[in-house]
Amino acid sequence: MRRPNFILICTDQQRSDSMGCYGNSFARTPNIDSIAREGVRFDRHITPMQICSPSRATMVTGLYPRHHGLVVNGMSLSESVPTLPAALSANGYRTHGVGKQHLQPLLAPAERNMPDSRAFWKKPGSEDWNGPYYGYQTVDLLLGESDTAHLAGHYANWLKVVAPGEWHKLLPESAHEPVPEDLDKIWQSAIPVELHYNTWISDLAVSFLDSMAITNRDSRQPFFLFVSYPDPHHPFDPPSEYAARYDWQAMPRPAVANGEQERIPPYCGDLYPWSGSFRESYWAADEGLEAGALLTTDRISESSLQKATAYTYAMIEMIDDGVGRILGALSDKGFTEDTVVVFTSDHGEYLGDHGILHKGPASYRQVTEVPMLMRGPDITPGLCVGALTGHVDLAPTVLDLAGIQDAMPAGDGKSLRSLLKGSSAGCFREFNLGEYHPTARKDLYNQTVQTEKWRLTRYPEHPEWGELFDLETDPGEHFNLFQSPAMASLVKDLSSILRERFPPEPNAGSEVICKW
Repeated sequence: MRRPNFILICTDQQRSDSMGCYGNSFARTPNIDSIAREGVRFDRHITPMQICSPSRATMVTGLYPRHHGLVVNGMSLSESVPTLPAALSANGYRTHGVGKQHLQPLLAPAERNMPDSRAFWKKPGSEDWNGPYYGYQTVDLLLGESDTAHLAGHYANWLKVVAPGEWHKLLPESAHEPVPEDLDKIWQSAIPVELHYNTWISDLAVSFLDSMAITNRDSRQPFFLFVSYPDPHHPFDPPSEYAARYDWQAMPRPAVANGEQERIPPYCGDLYPWSGSFRESYWAADEGLEAGALLTTDRISESSLQKATAYTYAMIEMIDDGVGRILGALSDKGFTEDTVVVFTSDHGEYLGDHGILHKGPASYRQVTEVPMLMRGPDITPGLCVGALTGHVDLAPTVLDLAGIQDAMPAGDGKSLRSLLKGSSAGCFREFNLGEYHPTARKDLYNQTVQTEKWRLTRYPEHPEWGELFDLETDPGEHFNLFQSPAMASLVKDLSSILRERFPPEPNAGSEVICKW
């Protein structure tokens, strides 16, 4: 039997309910939805940490952040940690990564020789570098987010060559509308669609498939392609062509229950104590404040929050168009029957729900529950899986489907193969685990255990803080039951799971190289 190819498509900061296949009636995602229709949709898929680098490292290692060592943005994944691309490469796969990888910090100094850092690209000869990178034989890297993507990396170099005067159109100064004073990371981008980084990523993914079609005329070498879009991570700045497709005034208001902020730990309201306009979370890191990016929305207008929602859906629709091109290329080159396609995201986005924006340190489902779709050979179409799964399961699943054994040490996850075939025998997992490692306020370190019915989050340095939600009666997590006397026994039982299976390790992780 021919070994399957793999395409792993990953977005940045996309919650699972932002697509049609997960019940969203506003976002237009026909191509992504087709993966769910022709494959399996996972409805309880969890990232172990709600910020970029730790989650991405878990995806390629099968390890919780405390075990792979990258627990905050600003650290790097050690080259000694076994990765999925390396295991596949060692077993004959052609491995290639396109787009945002983010396994190293953006501001690492040049002497660290880290391709994810801007300083690396100032070194002589860097323009000719394209790998290897954590087991990928070759890569085409995009660094940072939309308004910094022009500064360094393969995309930045490409843009300077093909359109040297156009980079400024990625910036808010060139926006096709005034930038709101209360949310200065939202605008309609003036960059032409054909020069946009999402188009560049899709173009390179299709080109890779073209090259593999030529290679496979002779060798039939299987491939692993990681396609990583940096959207819909803020800034909320789709090209104007896509922004125009959404009426922001028709967007749903954020879900906030009366009094819910009084029932959650108080840090949500005091992380960013300044007054006035919104300030980008990375600036918070520069000022020694917590850089998890959680922002309260009490000083952000309803219209700005609705625009943020509309522009998020516009960015996702642009990604969906790229996914359609990739799926079309698979079909055109005859790869469809032999290729497993995976769609997921590193973490989610509050998008105003609970009165907060962006991500971390809070562990609401909007940031921890991410899309997970899989289609391909030996995968039963049309399944919806409610089992508790997570990013720790991705690497063992790919290796299992590839028929590769003992290529990586045993990790924290397990193969999803039985679920992909529709098996419901037994309980796949009793609970999911997660934790948040802060960058500035160490007392914000928290741990989470989620069962099918309950989600408990504890803060070891603040025993009086906690979050307990009944996911059956309160799926939106608006009514915190942690302080309820009737729940004391349940809190004790769930807390014991954390103590026994996930004892607190607030100082876990490798060296912090820089702020982000």
